[in-house]
Amino acid sequence: MKRVALFGAGQIGSMISRLIGMDFAIVCFADNREEKWGSTVAGIPVVSPKESLAFTPDCYCLCVLDSERSGQMREQLRALGFDGEVLLPDMLRVFDTRVATMRLLAEQIHDERIPGDVAELGVYRGDFAVLINAAFPDRTIHLFDTFEGFPPQDVKLEQEQGLSHAQAGDFSETAMELVEKRLPFRDKALFYPGYFPATFCLCSAKAFAFVSLDADLYAPTASALPLFWEKLSPGGVLLIHDVNSQQFTGAGKAVREFCREKAILPMPVCDLHGSVVLRKPWKP
Repeated sequence: MKRVALFGAGQIGSMISRLIGMDFAIVCFADNREEKWGSTVAGIPVVSPKESLAFTPDCYCLCVLDSERSGQMREQLRALGFDGEVLLPDMLRVFDTRVATMRLLAEQIHDERIPGDVAELGVYRGDFAVLINAAFPDRTIHLFDTFEGFPPQDVKLEQEQGLSHAQAGDFSETAMELVEKRLPFRDKALFYPGYFPATFCLCSAKAFAFVSLDADLYAPTASALPLFWEKLSPGGVLLIHDVNSQQFTGAGKAVREFCREKAILPMPVCDLHGSVVLRKPWKP
């Protein structure tokens, strides 16, 4: 069993500590941020990169997905005198836990004939919407997004409550037309551009079998949860992104509040951004 130090105690590192296989024993996190030194993540100590060498790791795993940053971290390890194996989490881009979970849920929803359309709030450039559309080719997909980035009023709330460093207009480099062209079954797609939840009234009579919530921020997530939960068919699913995120803590706050109110225990998904599943009680 190899002794591995995880370089980067942020969101990616936190989830990799849970994803890494049995061939590795995690000895510590190394991180460049002094404010993290002396703390723990998932019960694992966080130390400086220099101090991490005292844990005698056989290898390091660079817990970032940015090639420029990973290159800088490699150079830093060399400068500290480490000449052993350096691992990259790039393979996790190929094996995506959230995508796999969605596809398995889609198969189950089809097999059990759970009725309803599908939807996504927070479409951005359509990466996940394309996959949902492919997994549910016979169902209408409802796509909600401003297509202009984060709204100022939602960002203001984030800043007032210290939930994230989001800025108005973040994720604005998209367009409804761009997403539509990418969909494999575009004739099944309906778009709702604009501010949520105002746009929800246009499909409030619909029932849903699967909904992806990826709005990142507190306000849209908090407003979406009761609206979509009420419209979920028995056995239907909400798959919610960023619930265990360190970057966007508002989504997790909204989910915890909703689940306490409804006495629901969310099922965690070990993807890199900390998704969870909420499922409506089934009546076979």
